[in-house]
Amino acid sequence: MMQEQNTTVRKKGQHLTSFERGRIATLHSQGYSNRAIARALNVCHQTINNELCRGEIDQVKKVNGQRQYYAVYSPETAQAKYEANRAHCHRPLKLVGVADFIDYFTTHLRQDGWSPDA
Repeated sequence: MMQEQNTTVRKKGQHLTSFERGRIATLHSQGYSNRAIARALNVCHQTINNELCRGEIDQVKKVNGQRQYYAVYSPETAQAKYEANRAHCHRPLKLVGVADFIDYFTTHLRQDGWSPDA
């Protein structure tokens, strides 16, 4: 029996990469359970469940002349949703809110000879 050796340790809270999303898609399409996929990627099984929900898209196919809808995991969709969510999760910059003060200060700095230290 061959022993599995993991040379890299996954830290808690680490985000999934696009490569890992591709592995999830492959293993899920092969019929692996969420827990089996989680063991393969060394993540929590709930992470896999959340990821499969995030990347779920509806597909349509015709069966006997009628449309049938079914859900499929798409790693590209999941990555796009992740990037969109990540772009909105940071605190907004304060420079936008203090632009008027910066304009006021630079005007007096140039015209009235104000010192930056004062």
